Amino acid sequence: MVRKFSLKCKVGGVESPIDFYVGNPQETSHPIGFQMKYLNQRGVEIPENVVNSMASLNEIAKRNRIPFEELIQFVTDELNSSESVKNAFNKFNEISRSIVEEKQQQNINSNANN
Repeated sequence: MVRKFSLKCKVGGVESPIDFYVGNPQETSHPIGFQMKYLNQRGVEIPENVVNSMASLNEIAKRNRIPFEELIQFVTDELNSSESVKNAFNKFNEISRSIVEEKQQQNINSNANN
């Protein structure tokens, strides 16, 4: 089964999301090798850390005898979950900060009235 995911790449110096499709790569191929070649010919710069990470994930998949596309799905889900947790934490901090500020303001107003 082929999995689709998006990565931010530079196109003409501007970051843009680019869709990639992965399946189980051939033994001697980079997981996104053909796509990298095609995109590079069209001026798309794929971040080096992405290229290296894909190669590392492929090695992990081979070593653990799991399909590469399943590992990619797992990693993508984990990253998305992590991002959701971060966003929820930031929202919680915002709410907490506003409650603390409101209580401080109430204390200031209460002290001014006494």
